[in-house]
Amino acid sequence: MTESYSLSEVFRIAESIERSGHDFYTRAANQVEAPAVRQVLLDLAVKEDKHLRTFADMRQQFCARSDVHWVDPDGQAQAYLDGIATSHVFHLDADIPELLAALHSPESVLRLAINFERDTVAYFTALKNAVIQEELDHIRELRDALNNL
Repeated sequence: MTESYSLSEVFRIAESIERSGHDFYTRAANQVEAPAVRQVLLDLAVKEDKHLRTFADMRQQFCARSDVHWVDPDGQAQAYLDGIATSHVFHLDADIPELLAALHSPESVLRLAINFERDTVAYFTALKNAVIQEELDHIRELRDALNNL
């Protein structure tokens, strides 16, 4: 069965990840007493907000008139991206205040933040790989057409 996935949905997931990061860093900064750690968290909150706006602008720019759908013949790319997004430390329905309530030291906050950033890198790496694979498939299709002339 051929599946397709939407570029706007990819951007929405990216926006959600960045929104969760902003929320986490802002709330964590208010919870942490160490001034140096608080400042790092506040700086990261600002960066996450900038990323959120960048993805929202990109979604508007690339998807405002018509959304782009990539063909995913076996649904593997979509399943992989969905799996990474839902297993992200701050998945789409994560309860940030609940996560923070379980953290009792600046070290534990920073460790969770590192995991958040690692998960984010994994999502964007998977996205990049899915797009590259799609383009490689285009090359294969074009070469096949050329060879069949």
